[in-house]
Amino acid sequence: MRPGSLRGAFPAFLLGGLLLASCHGGTPPGKGPPIVLITFDSLRADVVGNLGGEPGLTPNLDALFRGASWSGRAIAPSSLGVSSMASLFTGLRPWQHQVLHDRQSHLAKALLTLPKALKALGYATAGFSGETSYSKAFGYDQGFDQLGELEKGTAAIDRLKSLRGRQFVWIHIPEPAPPYLRRPNFEDRVDVKGLDLPPRVQPNELAPYFDPAVPLPPELRQRFCAMYRLNVAFADDRLGHFLQALRESGQWDQTLLVVTSTHGEELGEKHQILNGGNLGRQLLEVPLAVKLPAGSSLRIAVPGGQRPAAARIWATLVEAAGGEVPPAFSPSLFHELRGAPAAVLSELYFTNGTNQFSLLDGDDQLLRESRFAPPQPEYYRARLAEMGRGNAELARSLLSEPPEAIFGRLLARFRSTPPFTGQGAPKLTLERWRAGSGVGSVQVEDPGRKAALARILTQRWNQFLPGETTPEAEAREWYTAELH
Repeated sequence: MRPGSLRGAFPAFLLGGLLLASCHGGTPPGKGPPIVLITFDSLRADVVGNLGGEPGLTPNLDALFRGASWSGRAIAPSSLGVSSMASLFTGLRPWQHQVLHDRQSHLAKALLTLPKALKALGYATAGFSGETSYSKAFGYDQGFDQLGELEKGTAAIDRLKSLRGRQFVWIHIPEPAPPYLRRPNFEDRVDVKGLDLPPRVQPNELAPYFDPAVPLPPELRQRFCAMYRLNVAFADDRLGHFLQALRESGQWDQTLLVVTSTHGEELGEKHQILNGGNLGRQLLEVPLAVKLPAGSSLRIAVPGGQRPAAARIWATLVEAAGGEVPPAFSPSLFHELRGAPAAVLSELYFTNGTNQFSLLDGDDQLLRESRFAPPQPEYYRARLAEMGRGNAELARSLLSEPPEAIFGRLLARFRSTPPFTGQGAPKLTLERWRAGSGVGSVQVEDPGRKAALARILTQRWNQFLPGETTPEAEAREWYTAELH
């Protein structure tokens, strides 16, 4: 471990701090409220009724938003699920927690996860995950007394109905992520007239259009959008059952409840589909609702209309439970930020030869692309080839070499290249949101604004890091920390 590194020192330092009462007006140890965290997978902010989506699509979220202490749009730490969920569970940015891509998606034991932190503060902890990537196999059981599969949600509902005292319950709803299923019970919420909808759309049917060079036909985009919205309606209905169970517990008023999503979903806005391909707003803007316990002295300090970092949820829950949050972590929503508070950093690593960074500040978004390797011509076909049957089998037959060889070359270069600096000058793009224009964000030329945001982005990425190193060296540090 290099001298002065914070990486290996994080866990022991934090656990000691968390055993102390918060010095920022939080709840003393032993007096924390029941805490419930519910996360969706791939729920865009703009499909939620209260955030401008079509009326009637998300009635349960809409009702929660109306009664929440704070509700609005938040910014996901990444557009890649494993990176974003790791940030929600640790309060750290992707580069800090090192869950950087699907081939590096295990939560290290050295990390202080949310259930670990709450358990150290005297909470009983239970989780129900609807996604394999967020299970015991990937380190998500750390700190949980019980971590089970969500399945139909029966066990989670029973747990919520019996909620009492210092308990933490996490529920991960895997929808509306694909596969998209046609759900006739919810067709009254979605305009499907004239659309020939299939029974289901599998991920490998969507994946060919993850390649920006493959046009998504307008009629197919309409079909995918309708199927996605049907799954949004289904996810909202599942949420309704969990919220009803919480009400039946008699603990609704006493509970701190947070509902959000790992990231959004792209449906062709930046010539891609699914998630993890870029850092467009359609992938980063997610719904967030926070309901504080009745009579709580805590107050959300985020102004209405501002888009806070979703990674701040970790500190918010820990502080409400009576813990103290060290400065290297995303601060809680109970604190007003100084400097450029509205600017939120998001990260995406190990794409086709690039690492991507976003700084979202109101209507402006600076995108930085740092290259670690030349793009691989067969990258997107290799991704599709790894997805099983159908289109995947065809893609594998058309490859000139196995996908393992393509990803192996990229991985070798990724591991040996500084992630932020990269090789050569980074590509900087400034986009501005055009509300009501029908086109979303458009590229703008504003050299002064671009330079100012570039300075903030660089400062944010380097904050609390002792210096930039390569992913390979960082992985060695984590391994050393794990052994000790």
